Amino acid sequence: MNPSDHSEVDQLIDELRARVVERRKAGFYPEGLEEELGEHFRHIVAHRRASNLDPVRESLELLDRRGAFGRSRIALTTSIPGGQFAHRAIGKAVSRQTTGILQQLQEFGDATRQVFVKLVDALEDPYGHVHIDMVGQLDALWERVAAWERGPVESAAALADLRRRVEELEAREQARRFTPSYTADAFETAFRGSAEDLKDRYQEVAAAFVEHSPVLDIGCGRGEFIELLKALDVKASGVEIDPLLVSEGKAAGLDIAEGDGIRHLAGLKDRSLGGIVLLQVVEHLTTQGVIDLVAIAKHKLRKGGMILVETVNPQSLYTFAHSFYLDPTHGNPVHPAYLTFLFEQARWREVEIMWRSPPPSDDVLEVEEGISETAAANIKRLNQLLFAPQDYALVAYR
Repeated sequence: MNPSDHSEVDQLIDELRARVVERRKAGFYPEGLEEELGEHFRHIVAHRRASNLDPVRESLELLDRRGAFGRSRIALTTSIPGGQFAHRAIGKAVSRQTTGILQQLQEFGDATRQVFVKLVDALEDPYGHVHIDMVGQLDALWERVAAWERGPVESAAALADLRRRVEELEAREQARRFTPSYTADAFETAFRGSAEDLKDRYQEVAAAFVEHSPVLDIGCGRGEFIELLKALDVKASGVEIDPLLVSEGKAAGLDIAEGDGIRHLAGLKDRSLGGIVLLQVVEHLTTQGVIDLVAIAKHKLRKGGMILVETVNPQSLYTFAHSFYLDPTHGNPVHPAYLTFLFEQARWREVEIMWRSPPPSDDVLEVEEGISETAAANIKRLNQLLFAPQDYALVAYR
């Protein structure tokens, strides 16, 4: 095929299109196949594990060094007598064409490098939260950008449309943010108790990690649980997204990193932990975030390591009336049966549930003497529904 013959290229494209139409009619391509494959690819890219990108970065640096095209880099050496003079004469004759070709190659090289840089940047942040609606809008935005680049530069309408779409994306992202007027420390004190209250509540939980050092506390807050572990000579560190709580914990001499807990966990070396604990955290995660946690945690724990996940119990109606909706950052409660299912599907060993934080006894319905057995049984059933334990803790071993 002659590359300069566009008619042959057009003919080949027409044949390919006709073949696709025939295969679609024959049932080779089910409806929605392109959309499903595209969505599946985006999901894989968004949640793939981090990898060593140093060789890729080195290749990019090599591309930078060799990415400058110029006439001075064209060799004029030859074994033919007088050949250098002939090269120079021919070079002058086709100077304009050569410059045009080099300019096109330079533009192509620059565009190619930008694509590689964006791909590497995306791979370095594989655990960023992905909102499906945002992904779709960004895809449409990139399509608009590509169309605008192919069209005339002076297209004011295309540029205005691009600006509008960017502003809409920024507005949607702004709407997702939560910037309260109060501090997280004030909220903790008001609704979860003082530091000493929390230590009393979790003393027994901390004791379960004595043989599982080092421990990572995800969403550690002010670091009360880390202090409990240190008192038991268990090496422990934490990660917290609120900078004020991180500062308070560091001031107390605790090893606390600031940032997203799942992303921090993903960045640790495999099999480097003996224990992982999340206290009242998973109800803040997205649905996919909970699934990611179960998978990532298994890679980071050594054999025999333990994870403990405490969260609110959605089987207790008392919880919804007194605690769950107090925190506006809560997402959805995670049912103990579903969380158990996730860990069992990921082949964790010895998954069990511990019930915690029963409601105050004064709130529970009493069974008076002398009432019928039926009435007593009904009161017992009401207590199980209304006043079941407020929290549960899932414990699993790798």
